[in-house]
Amino acid sequence: MQAADIILSNDNNAVGVKGQTFDLLAAEITKRLGDGTTVEVHHSGSLFDQKTQIQGLQLGSATLIAPTSGIYATMAPGVSALTLPFLLSTPEQVQEAMQDETVRAAFLPDFEAKNIVPVAVWMNGPRELSYKGDKAILLPEDMAGVKVRVQSVPSDIAAMNAVGANVIAMSWSEVPTALQQGVIDAVEPTANALSGAGLVEIIDQMTKFGYQYSFYIVGANKTWWDGMSESDRAAVQEALDVATAWNFENAAKENAAGYQEVIDAGKPVNELTPEQRAAWAEAMKPVWKEFGDDVVGEAAMARLREIGGVN
Repeated sequence: MQAADIILSNDNNAVGVKGQTFDLLAAEITKRLGDGTTVEVHHSGSLFDQKTQIQGLQLGSATLIAPTSGIYATMAPGVSALTLPFLLSTPEQVQEAMQDETVRAAFLPDFEAKNIVPVAVWMNGPRELSYKGDKAILLPEDMAGVKVRVQSVPSDIAAMNAVGANVIAMSWSEVPTALQQGVIDAVEPTANALSGAGLVEIIDQMTKFGYQYSFYIVGANKTWWDGMSESDRAAVQEALDVATAWNFENAAKENAAGYQEVIDAGKPVNELTPEQRAAWAEAMKPVWKEFGDDVVGEAAMARLREIGGVN
């Protein structure tokens, strides 16, 4: 089977690093496979949105998608272990975990059973706490009663419940209005997402606690991936490697620009002391058992602790 028509579905906008990574991937695939292959890129959820893209990929209506890892959690619960609070904290650690055989064994069978194969990992960045109000949030107890928006990911919800927050799961598109109207007090996206959503002017301050490192899993339709000729699959993998290297470099730059935008807007960016960060990690540690040990098993968690350099 040849690569034929390739359909890339992006649930985010075209102008951010993720959208640009998709465009670069399309160009690199086209360059390697030639005129016989048509590569389409659909941005801003115009083909499949955050909720429908998994099904679209399974059915072959999309060839490649790249949602945040949490979007896969309902079909592959083991993947949530990679975003447990204060476990993996750098792009290199995330990539190592995604490539580790012991860790992959905890989620890969679930992906493949749904006709999906993870073929790359792209970076988003550390999730920080951005919020309205004059009081700085520096310790877990400062979150008591704070209305914080999180993704509809059970481990994310549990992490914020562990520090006494009033957790509200909602779609990212609803956040700007909810924050303006006081439906929520706080959000925990990456700096680049905060900027891209126009939230810098709405928030009053940010606390850099990096409680998880957010990333995207590039999923391919397994029937398509396995059905390609070896030469075509190698060419697509080369294109993925080029796009992924570009993504790593530019995601870091975009997040640095996001932090600077908050500073330039005159909003405090609070840095935690090691002791303060340790307090957050300790408060959220119980989540590790429920969404780590109890789901992926001791062997996978031991590898994740080793990769993350934590006990």
